[in-house]
Amino acid sequence: MSTSSASNMHEAANDNTNPYRNMVMDAMRMNQGNVSQCPIVEEEPNANATRFFDLLKDSNEPLSDHGLSEAGYDKIIEWARSILPKGNWLKEKFYAAKSVMKPLGLGYQKIDMCPNFCMLYSLENAEILRYKPRTGRGKTLVAYKKLRYFPITSRLQRLFMSPGTAEHMTWHQSYDAVDGVMVHPSDGEAWKLFNSVHPHFSAESRNVHLGLCTDIFNLFGSFTAPYSCWPIILTVYNLPPGMCMRPEFMFLSMVIPGPSSPSRNIDVVFDR
Repeated sequence: MSTSSASNMHEAANDNTNPYRNMVMDAMRMNQGNVSQCPIVEEEPNANATRFFDLLKDSNEPLSDHGLSEAGYDKIIEWARSILPKGNWLKEKFYAAKSVMKPLGLGYQKIDMCPNFCMLYSLENAEILRYKPRTGRGKTLVAYKKLRYFPITSRLQRLFMSPGTAEHMTWHQSYDAVDGVMVHPSDGEAWKLFNSVHPHFSAESRNVHLGLCTDIFNLFGSFTAPYSCWPIILTVYNLPPGMCMRPEFMFLSMVIPGPSSPSRNIDVVFDR
């Protein structure tokens, strides 16, 4: 057995995510920690060993990469409905399932953007640096850049619609702060300054305070790839410390297209 083969089998033995593979390793006495004491001969694994290691590798692969087509989804739903009792509520088609989600307001808007991040375009804006040159007659105008905007209003409203979260949306004004101790952004000087400048806003505890953050995101998992983008995340600071930084309360509001960085011109997207 080769060094690489023994190493692979050790790694498999230490991986507790697959009990069947661990059972095989135990049967081959590979979990006893004495492999290093055996003489090792450097050679490539034979055909049988190669097939065995390939099986171990495949056992950790997901069944599907979720690249399912709409037709494939419909076939699965058709089969699922055939084994469910009559009168079930499972939607028949992919389009019908999407229509159920539509009232949640999870769509987005495409907004044309200057390639140099200098402005956003609306219908009345000039077309300078807005569209790529057309290559033929009747071709659709294609913008150089498109900002994806995910409306935030409906998502914030749902926080007040649910009894489980509505009571926490006024926590920032009702909790007892301790002088000199900062446990929440409302204890900070920036929050207090904002309240003094905007007393009408701060008088209503249900008004929503948002934190904003962004960072570069590489779509292809490697910084050597030429394309990246900038997601804009909003955090609801009305909520207590144990909730405001949870993923379910951090809302994606915009995706700024790449590949170059917006740099200081990132403020342009916030003016909308």
